[in-house]
Amino acid sequence: MCLEVYRCVLAAVEGQTGIGGIPVCVTPHLYADANRTRREAIVAEAPSYTTVPGRIPDLLRKIRETGVPPKATYEWLKTLGFTSSNDRSLIAVLRQIGFIDANGVPLPAWREYRGADHRAVLGRAVKLGYESLYATYPDAHVRSNTDLGHVFSTRTNAGKQVIDKMVATFKNLAKEAAFGPAPASIDASLIADTEGRAAMADEEIGSGTAGVAALPHATAKGGVTINVNVQLTLPETTDEKVFDAFFSAMRKHLLTDDVM
Repeated sequence: MCLEVYRCVLAAVEGQTGIGGIPVCVTPHLYADANRTRREAIVAEAPSYTTVPGRIPDLLRKIRETGVPPKATYEWLKTLGFTSSNDRSLIAVLRQIGFIDANGVPLPAWREYRGADHRAVLGRAVKLGYESLYATYPDAHVRSNTDLGHVFSTRTNAGKQVIDKMVATFKNLAKEAAFGPAPASIDASLIADTEGRAAMADEEIGSGTAGVAALPHATAKGGVTINVNVQLTLPETTDEKVFDAFFSAMRKHLLTDDVM
């Protein structure tokens, strides 16, 4: 160790440097270690995958149908019929989506998935497990294999075969999940138009005239949609029967499927 330190000092004094200006005495060690750390960091960001992605739907179905084990292990998989050595990689997928912890112990998401809303539960789990992917593509579950492969390739040093397995793993998870539609936006002009119509109706009621606007109505057979706007001048009376007669006539002639 002392000899190595001496060589480092001597190399630095004499200006003997290697790659990136690092003294030659430390280049074979520190530089290699730095590269190794960088490679490990990249691999750590890569999503887990299974070599048998087509078995994911079967495993998810078994999770809903069977009890919750103390731990998700290869022995547990074998009791469910997953006896191939390749099936072991399915456990890493459960860890990826937060169904189990690092020790294989089932987490709350596992139990939630066994309920009636299991597809939505899985959708949330997939988004959390593939958070970096969804940061790039918020609609990752409908993206092409090419788009997904490009993202995964930046997080691993592995070759195309592994990246294809990552894509297939994600696709099989997404296929079994429900992500829900994007929140619908409301046109501000429609709100303004509705408020304007309400104001006009208030004015007409105040002057003794009631305006009744029927909603667009389509017959069950899929005919033409008709919008009807009826203006009624109400007599000055306190007799409720008069108003009942008006509304009964409207219901009979305007609000039935037999109109037209």
